[in-house]
Amino acid sequence: MMEKCPVCETEYTPNEVETCSVCGYDLTPYPPVIGGIPSGFLEKEKKRIAAAKRVWQLSQKRIAAAKRVSQLSQSQVESAQAMVSQLQSQLDETTRKIDGFTTTQSRLESQVEAIASQLQSQNEAIASQSQSRLESQIEAIAYQLELQIEAIASQLQSQNEAIASQIQSQKAIASQLQSQNEAIASQSQSRLESQIEAIASQLQSQSSQIEAIASQSQSRLESQIEAIASHLKSQRKAIASQPKQISKPVPDTRILSSSGFDYSQLNRLLKSGQWKAADEETAKMMLAVAGKTQRGYLDDDDIKNFPCEDLRIIDGLWVKHSNGRFGFSVQKQIYINCGGKPDGSYPGATIIERYCDEVGWRVNGSYLSSWSDCTFSAAAAPRGHLPYLPASVRRVTLDGWDMNNCLKHLLSRTDL
Repeated sequence: MMEKCPVCETEYTPNEVETCSVCGYDLTPYPPVIGGIPSGFLEKEKKRIAAAKRVWQLSQKRIAAAKRVSQLSQSQVESAQAMVSQLQSQLDETTRKIDGFTTTQSRLESQVEAIASQLQSQNEAIASQSQSRLESQIEAIAYQLELQIEAIASQLQSQNEAIASQIQSQKAIASQLQSQNEAIASQSQSRLESQIEAIASQLQSQSSQIEAIASQSQSRLESQIEAIASHLKSQRKAIASQPKQISKPVPDTRILSSSGFDYSQLNRLLKSGQWKAADEETAKMMLAVAGKTQRGYLDDDDIKNFPCEDLRIIDGLWVKHSNGRFGFSVQKQIYINCGGKPDGSYPGATIIERYCDEVGWRVNGSYLSSWSDCTFSAAAAPRGHLPYLPASVRRVTLDGWDMNNCLKHLLSRTDL
Protein backbone atom coordinates (compact mmCIF):
# COMPACT_ATOMS: atom_id res chain seq x y z
CA MET A 1 0.00 0.00 0.00
CA MET A 2 1.38 3.41 -1.01
CA GLU A 3 1.89 6.20 1.55
CA LYS A 4 2.51 9.94 1.19
CA CYS A 5 5.47 12.02 2.32
CA PRO A 6 4.26 14.13 5.30
CA VAL A 7 6.03 17.23 3.87
CA CYS A 8 5.48 17.30 0.10
CA GLU A 9 2.80 14.54 -0.09
CA THR A 10 4.72 12.57 -2.72
CA GLU A 11 3.65 8.89 -2.75
CA TYR A 12 6.20 6.21 -1.87
CA THR A 13 6.33 2.52 -0.97
CA PRO A 14 7.07 1.93 2.73
CA ASN A 15 10.28 0.04 3.62
CA GLU A 16 11.59 0.49 0.06
CA VAL A 17 12.87 4.08 0.22
CA GLU A 18 14.66 5.90 3.04
CA THR A 19 14.27 9.52 1.90
CA CYS A 20 11.71 11.36 -0.20
CA SER A 21 12.85 11.69 -3.81
CA VAL A 22 11.29 15.17 -4.04
CA CYS A 23 11.92 17.05 -0.78
CA GLY A 24 14.54 14.74 0.81
CA TYR A 25 12.58 14.11 4.01
CA ASP A 26 13.68 11.09 6.11
CA LEU A 27 11.03 8.35 5.58
CA THR A 28 12.61 5.58 7.67
CA PRO A 29 10.26 4.31 10.42
CA TYR A 30 11.03 4.95 14.08
CA PRO A 31 12.85 2.06 15.82
CA PRO A 32 10.73 0.00 18.24
CA VAL A 33 10.65 1.45 21.74
CA ILE A 34 9.64 -0.50 24.78
CA GLY A 35 6.47 0.95 26.19
CA GLY A 36 5.79 2.97 23.01
CA ILE A 37 7.03 6.34 21.81
CA PRO A 38 6.46 9.13 24.41
CA SER A 39 3.55 11.44 23.60
CA GLY A 40 5.72 14.55 24.13
CA PHE A 41 8.14 13.35 21.46
CA LEU A 42 5.30 12.65 19.06
CA GLU A 43 3.85 16.12 19.62
CA LYS A 44 7.23 17.72 18.99
CA GLU A 45 7.67 15.63 15.84
CA LYS A 46 4.29 16.79 14.53
CA LYS A 47 5.38 20.45 14.98
CA ARG A 48 8.67 19.73 13.23
CA ILE A 49 6.84 18.12 10.29
CA ALA A 50 4.40 21.07 10.14
CA ALA A 51 7.29 23.54 10.07
CA ALA A 52 9.05 21.59 7.34
CA LYS A 53 5.83 21.53 5.37
CA ARG A 54 5.46 25.32 5.62
CA VAL A 55 9.05 25.82 4.49
CA TRP A 56 8.45 23.47 1.55
CA GLN A 57 5.26 25.29 0.50
CA LEU A 58 6.96 28.67 0.74
CA SER A 59 9.88 27.49 -1.39
CA GLN A 60 7.46 26.17 -4.01
CA LYS A 61 5.71 29.55 -4.14
CA ARG A 62 9.03 31.31 -4.60
CA ILE A 63 10.00 28.90 -7.40
CA ALA A 64 6.64 29.51 -9.09
CA ALA A 65 7.09 33.30 -8.76
CA ALA A 66 10.57 33.04 -10.26
CA LYS A 67 9.16 31.08 -13.20
CA ARG A 68 6.49 33.73 -13.78
CA VAL A 69 9.14 36.45 -13.79
CA SER A 70 11.28 34.49 -16.26
CA GLN A 71 8.29 34.05 -18.57
CA LEU A 72 7.87 37.73 -19.45
CA SER A 73 6.19 38.18 -22.80
CA GLN A 74 7.92 39.85 -25.70
CA SER A 75 5.46 42.74 -25.50
CA GLN A 76 6.47 43.45 -21.90
CA VAL A 77 10.14 43.46 -22.86
CA GLU A 78 9.43 45.84 -25.75
CA SER A 79 7.40 48.04 -23.41
CA ALA A 80 10.31 48.19 -20.98
CA GLN A 81 12.71 49.02 -23.83
CA ALA A 82 10.36 51.77 -25.01
CA MET A 83 10.26 53.20 -21.49
CA VAL A 84 14.07 53.18 -21.31
CA SER A 85 14.20 54.94 -24.70
CA GLN A 86 11.71 57.53 -23.49
CA LEU A 87 13.72 58.15 -20.32
CA GLN A 88 16.89 58.52 -22.41
CA SER A 89 15.13 61.07 -24.62
CA GLN A 90 14.02 63.00 -21.55
CA LEU A 91 17.58 62.92 -20.22
CA ASP A 92 18.93 64.20 -23.54
CA GLU A 93 16.33 66.97 -23.61
CA THR A 94 17.24 67.98 -20.05
CA THR A 95 20.92 68.03 -21.00
CA ARG A 96 20.16 70.28 -23.99
CA LYS A 97 18.17 72.63 -21.78
CA ILE A 98 21.05 72.82 -19.28
CA ASP A 99 23.51 73.55 -22.11
CA GLY A 100 21.19 76.23 -23.48
CA PHE A 101 20.83 77.76 -20.04
CA THR A 102 24.63 77.84 -19.64
CA THR A 103 24.92 79.62 -23.01
CA THR A 104 22.22 82.08 -21.97
CA GLN A 105 24.04 82.72 -18.71
CA SER A 106 27.29 83.49 -20.56
CA ARG A 107 25.44 85.79 -22.95
CA LEU A 108 23.77 87.61 -20.05
CA GLU A 109 27.12 88.08 -18.30
CA SER A 110 28.62 89.51 -21.52
CA GLN A 111 25.65 91.86 -21.91
CA VAL A 112 25.99 92.99 -18.29
CA GLU A 113 29.69 93.70 -18.78
CA ALA A 114 28.96 95.62 -22.00
CA ILE A 115 26.25 97.66 -20.27
CA ALA A 116 28.59 98.37 -17.35
CA SER A 117 31.34 99.50 -19.74
CA GLN A 118 28.91 101.66 -21.71
CA LEU A 119 27.50 103.28 -18.58
CA GLN A 120 30.99 103.95 -17.27
CA SER A 121 31.95 105.61 -20.57
CA GLN A 122 28.75 107.66 -20.52
CA ASN A 123 29.36 108.68 -16.93
CA GLU A 124 32.90 109.76 -17.75
CA ALA A 125 31.67 111.66 -20.82
CA ILE A 126 28.95 113.36 -18.77
CA ALA A 127 31.43 114.30 -16.07
CA SER A 128 33.89 115.61 -18.66
CA GLN A 129 31.21 117.58 -20.51
CA SER A 130 29.82 119.06 -17.31
CA GLN A 131 33.29 120.09 -16.12
CA SER A 132 34.13 121.58 -19.52
CA ARG A 133 30.80 123.41 -19.75
CA LEU A 134 31.19 124.88 -16.26
CA GLU A 135 34.73 126.04 -17.02
CA SER A 136 33.49 127.65 -20.27
CA GLN A 137 30.69 129.43 -18.40
CA ILE A 138 33.11 130.71 -15.76
CA GLU A 139 35.51 131.94 -18.45
CA ALA A 140 32.65 133.68 -20.29
CA ILE A 141 31.45 135.42 -17.11
CA ALA A 142 35.01 136.45 -16.23
CA TYR A 143 35.51 137.84 -19.76
CA GLN A 144 32.24 139.82 -19.57
CA LEU A 145 33.23 141.23 -16.18
CA GLU A 146 36.63 142.17 -17.56
CA LEU A 147 34.97 144.00 -20.47
CA GLN A 148 32.70 145.86 -18.05
CA ILE A 149 35.67 146.91 -15.89
CA GLU A 150 37.58 148.13 -18.95
CA ALA A 151 34.54 150.09 -20.17
CA ILE A 152 34.13 151.75 -16.77
CA ALA A 153 37.84 152.58 -16.58
CA SER A 154 37.75 154.04 -20.11
CA GLN A 155 34.72 156.13 -19.23
CA LEU A 156 36.44 157.46 -16.13
CA GLN A 157 39.57 158.31 -18.11
CA SER A 158 37.49 160.23 -20.69
CA GLN A 159 35.78 162.20 -17.95
CA ASN A 160 39.11 163.07 -16.33
CA GLU A 161 40.56 164.23 -19.67
CA ALA A 162 37.48 166.35 -20.33
CA ILE A 163 37.76 168.02 -16.95
CA ALA A 164 41.49 168.68 -17.43
CA SER A 165 40.76 170.20 -20.88
CA GLN A 166 38.14 172.54 -19.43
CA ILE A 167 40.58 173.65 -16.72
CA GLN A 168 43.32 174.44 -19.25
CA SER A 169 40.96 176.36 -21.63
CA GLN A 170 39.57 178.47 -18.81
CA LYS A 171 42.79 179.67 -17.27
CA ALA A 172 41.25 183.05 -16.81
CA ILE A 173 38.87 181.81 -14.31
CA ALA A 174 41.29 179.18 -12.99
CA SER A 175 41.85 181.03 -9.75
CA GLN A 176 38.18 181.43 -9.13
CA LEU A 177 37.24 177.94 -10.18
CA GLN A 178 40.36 176.19 -8.83
CA SER A 179 38.83 175.56 -5.48
CA GLN A 180 35.61 174.41 -7.16
CA ASN A 181 37.52 172.19 -9.59
CA GLU A 182 39.51 170.63 -6.78
CA ALA A 183 36.34 170.02 -4.84
CA ILE A 184 34.63 168.57 -7.94
CA ALA A 185 37.71 166.43 -8.71
CA SER A 186 37.84 165.28 -5.09
CA GLN A 187 34.15 164.44 -5.16
CA SER A 188 34.44 162.67 -8.55
CA GLN A 189 37.48 160.70 -7.43
CA SER A 190 35.73 159.66 -4.24
CA ARG A 191 32.60 158.66 -6.17
CA LEU A 192 34.65 156.73 -8.76
CA GLU A 193 36.54 154.86 -6.06
CA SER A 194 33.26 153.96 -4.40
CA GLN A 195 31.88 152.70 -7.69
CA ILE A 196 35.04 150.70 -8.37
CA GLU A 197 34.92 149.19 -4.88
CA ALA A 198 31.23 148.32 -5.36
CA ILE A 199 31.96 146.75 -8.74
CA ALA A 200 34.92 144.82 -7.29
CA SER A 201 32.72 143.62 -4.42
CA GLN A 202 30.02 142.61 -6.90
CA LEU A 203 32.59 140.77 -9.02
CA GLN A 204 33.93 138.99 -5.95
CA SER A 205 30.40 138.00 -4.93
CA GLN A 206 29.60 136.73 -8.43
CA SER A 207 32.89 134.82 -8.51
CA SER A 208 32.02 133.18 -5.17
CA GLN A 209 28.57 132.27 -6.50
CA ILE A 210 30.13 130.77 -9.65
CA GLU A 211 32.57 128.74 -7.56
CA ALA A 212 29.70 127.54 -5.31
CA ILE A 213 27.62 126.57 -8.36
CA ALA A 214 30.59 124.71 -9.85
CA SER A 215 31.28 122.94 -6.56
CA GLN A 216 27.61 121.95 -6.13
CA SER A 217 27.35 120.72 -9.73
CA GLN A 218 30.58 118.73 -9.39
CA SER A 219 29.41 117.18 -6.08
CA ARG A 220 25.97 116.40 -7.49
CA LEU A 221 27.48 114.80 -10.60
CA GLU A 222 29.86 112.71 -8.49
CA SER A 223 26.96 111.55 -6.26
CA GLN A 224 24.86 110.63 -9.29
CA ILE A 225 27.78 108.74 -10.85
CA GLU A 226 28.40 106.84 -7.60
CA ALA A 227 24.67 106.00 -7.30
CA ILE A 228 24.54 104.76 -10.92
CA ALA A 229 27.70 102.69 -10.42
CA SER A 230 26.33 101.20 -7.16
CA HIS A 231 22.98 100.41 -8.79
CA LEU A 232 24.70 98.79 -11.78
CA LYS A 233 26.93 96.76 -9.50
CA SER A 234 23.88 95.49 -7.54
CA GLN A 235 22.06 94.60 -10.77
CA ARG A 236 25.09 92.78 -12.09
CA LYS A 237 25.43 90.76 -8.89
CA ALA A 238 21.72 89.95 -8.94
CA ILE A 239 21.80 88.85 -12.60
CA ALA A 240 24.98 86.83 -12.08
CA SER A 241 23.62 85.11 -8.96
CA GLN A 242 20.30 84.05 -10.48
CA PRO A 243 21.58 81.37 -12.90
CA LYS A 244 23.98 79.99 -10.29
CA GLN A 245 21.14 79.30 -7.89
CA ILE A 246 20.06 76.33 -10.06
CA SER A 247 23.22 74.36 -9.45
CA LYS A 248 23.82 75.63 -5.90
CA PRO A 249 23.60 72.67 -3.49
CA VAL A 250 20.85 72.82 -0.91
CA PRO A 251 22.24 72.43 2.62
CA ASP A 252 21.03 69.32 4.44
CA THR A 253 18.68 69.87 7.36
CA ARG A 254 18.22 67.31 10.09
CA ILE A 255 14.61 66.20 10.52
CA LEU A 256 14.07 64.63 13.93
CA SER A 257 10.84 63.40 15.49
CA SER A 258 10.20 63.82 19.20
CA SER A 259 10.92 60.10 19.61
CA GLY A 260 14.46 60.71 18.31
CA PHE A 261 14.25 59.19 14.83
CA ASP A 262 16.21 61.01 12.10
CA TYR A 263 14.50 61.38 8.70
CA SER A 264 17.31 63.37 7.07
CA GLN A 265 18.35 60.48 4.79
CA LEU A 266 14.76 59.97 3.61
CA ASN A 267 14.52 63.72 2.94
CA ARG A 268 17.75 63.70 0.86
CA LEU A 269 16.66 60.68 -1.21
CA LEU A 270 13.23 62.15 -1.95
CA LYS A 271 14.66 65.60 -2.69
CA SER A 272 17.05 64.11 -5.28
CA GLY A 273 14.29 61.96 -6.87
CA GLN A 274 15.76 58.59 -5.82
CA TRP A 275 12.31 57.04 -5.44
CA LYS A 276 13.40 53.39 -5.17
CA ALA A 277 15.96 54.06 -2.47
CA ALA A 278 13.44 56.33 -0.69
CA ASP A 279 10.86 53.50 -0.71
CA GLU A 280 13.40 51.17 0.90
CA GLU A 281 14.31 53.84 3.46
CA THR A 282 10.60 54.30 4.28
CA ALA A 283 10.15 50.60 5.06
CA LYS A 284 13.37 50.62 7.10
CA MET A 285 12.30 53.65 9.16
CA MET A 286 8.78 52.31 9.79
CA LEU A 287 10.19 49.01 11.10
CA ALA A 288 12.67 50.91 13.29
CA VAL A 289 10.02 53.25 14.74
CA ALA A 290 7.75 50.29 15.55
CA GLY A 291 10.69 48.36 17.02
CA LYS A 292 10.21 45.48 14.57
CA THR A 293 13.45 45.66 12.59
CA GLN A 294 14.56 42.18 13.64
CA ARG A 295 11.14 40.64 12.96
CA GLY A 296 11.01 42.31 9.55
CA TYR A 297 7.31 43.16 9.25
CA LEU A 298 4.48 45.13 10.93
CA ASP A 299 1.30 43.45 12.14
CA ASP A 300 -2.14 44.99 12.57
CA ASP A 301 -1.43 46.43 16.03
CA ASP A 302 1.90 47.89 14.85
CA ILE A 303 0.11 49.75 12.05
CA LYS A 304 -2.75 50.96 14.25
CA ASN A 305 -0.37 52.13 17.02
CA PHE A 306 2.30 53.68 14.77
CA PRO A 307 3.29 57.12 16.22
CA CYS A 308 1.30 59.97 14.68
CA GLU A 309 4.23 62.40 14.42
CA ASP A 310 6.51 59.93 12.64
CA LEU A 311 3.73 58.91 10.22
CA ARG A 312 3.04 62.56 9.38
CA ILE A 313 6.76 63.31 8.82
CA ILE A 314 7.09 60.37 6.40
CA ASP A 315 3.88 61.30 4.57
CA GLY A 316 4.77 65.00 4.47
CA LEU A 317 8.19 64.38 2.89
CA TRP A 318 6.69 62.15 0.17
CA VAL A 319 3.91 64.64 -0.63
CA LYS A 320 6.28 67.64 -0.63
CA HIS A 321 9.03 66.25 -2.88
CA SER A 322 6.63 64.54 -5.33
CA ASN A 323 4.48 67.68 -5.75
CA GLY A 324 1.45 65.87 -4.37
CA ARG A 325 1.78 62.68 -6.46
CA PHE A 326 3.02 60.27 -3.75
CA GLY A 327 2.39 59.76 -0.03
CA PHE A 328 0.09 57.91 2.39
CA SER A 329 -2.42 60.79 2.51
CA VAL A 330 -2.58 60.79 -1.32
CA GLN A 331 -3.24 57.04 -1.25
CA LYS A 332 -5.93 57.50 1.40
CA GLN A 333 -7.80 60.03 -0.77
CA ILE A 334 -7.66 57.65 -3.75
CA TYR A 335 -8.89 54.82 -1.49
CA ILE A 336 -11.89 56.94 -0.43
CA ASN A 337 -12.58 57.94 -4.06
CA CYS A 338 -12.68 54.23 -4.96
CA GLY A 339 -15.39 53.62 -2.35
CA GLY A 340 -13.29 52.64 0.67
CA LYS A 341 -14.32 53.82 4.13
CA PRO A 342 -11.54 54.93 6.51
CA ASP A 343 -13.08 53.10 9.48
CA GLY A 344 -10.82 50.04 9.63
CA SER A 345 -13.42 47.72 8.10
CA TYR A 346 -12.76 45.33 5.21
CA PRO A 347 -13.90 47.19 2.04
CA GLY A 348 -14.46 44.10 -0.09
CA ALA A 349 -12.51 42.60 -3.00
CA THR A 350 -14.07 44.88 -5.62
CA ILE A 351 -12.95 48.10 -3.94
CA ILE A 352 -9.48 46.70 -3.24
CA GLU A 353 -9.05 45.67 -6.88
CA ARG A 354 -10.33 49.05 -8.07
CA TYR A 355 -7.91 50.85 -5.73
CA CYS A 356 -4.92 48.70 -6.76
CA ASP A 357 -5.76 49.28 -10.44
CA GLU A 358 -5.86 53.03 -9.78
CA VAL A 359 -2.43 53.22 -8.09
CA GLY A 360 -0.79 50.69 -10.43
CA TRP A 361 -0.36 47.79 -7.99
CA ARG A 362 -2.58 45.65 -10.20
CA VAL A 363 -1.98 45.55 -13.96
CA ASN A 364 -4.20 43.71 -16.47
CA GLY A 365 -5.99 41.88 -13.65
CA SER A 366 -2.79 40.65 -11.94
CA TYR A 367 -1.16 42.03 -8.80
CA LEU A 368 2.51 42.98 -8.88
CA SER A 369 4.47 39.83 -8.07
CA SER A 370 7.27 41.66 -6.23
CA TRP A 371 8.47 45.03 -5.05
CA SER A 372 10.93 45.26 -7.97
CA ASP A 373 7.97 45.39 -10.37
CA CYS A 374 7.01 48.88 -9.11
CA THR A 375 7.55 51.94 -11.30
CA PHE A 376 10.11 54.14 -9.57
CA SER A 377 9.62 57.24 -11.74
CA ALA A 378 7.57 60.31 -10.82
CA ALA A 379 6.77 60.92 -14.48
CA ALA A 380 5.74 57.35 -15.38
CA ALA A 381 4.20 56.03 -12.12
CA PRO A 382 0.46 56.52 -11.47
CA ARG A 383 -0.59 58.92 -8.74
CA GLY A 384 -0.39 57.22 -5.33
CA HIS A 385 1.92 54.46 -6.61
CA LEU A 386 4.48 55.13 -3.85
CA PRO A 387 5.25 54.35 -1.09
CA TYR A 388 4.46 50.73 -1.97
CA LEU A 389 2.40 49.72 1.08
CA PRO A 390 3.13 45.97 1.06
CA ALA A 391 6.85 46.75 0.93
CA SER A 392 6.41 49.20 3.78
CA VAL A 393 4.80 46.71 6.16
CA ARG A 394 6.83 43.70 4.86
CA ARG A 395 3.96 41.41 5.80
CA VAL A 396 4.25 38.02 4.06
CA THR A 397 1.95 35.07 4.67
CA LEU A 398 1.39 31.79 2.84
CA ASP A 399 -1.23 33.68 0.80
CA GLY A 400 1.18 36.42 -0.33
CA TRP A 401 1.02 40.11 0.63
CA ASP A 402 -1.51 40.86 3.38
CA MET A 403 -2.96 43.70 1.28
CA ASN A 404 -6.33 43.83 3.04
CA ASN A 405 -4.97 44.57 6.52
CA CYS A 406 -2.49 47.03 5.08
CA LEU A 407 -5.25 49.05 3.41
CA LYS A 408 -7.95 48.93 6.04
CA HIS A 409 -5.67 49.85 8.96
CA LEU A 410 -3.04 52.23 7.53
CA LEU A 411 -5.42 54.13 5.22
CA SER A 412 -7.95 54.45 8.04
CA ARG A 413 -5.57 56.48 10.17
CA THR A 414 -7.20 59.81 11.08
CA ASP A 415 -3.82 61.57 11.20
CA LEU A 416 -3.35 61.26 7.41
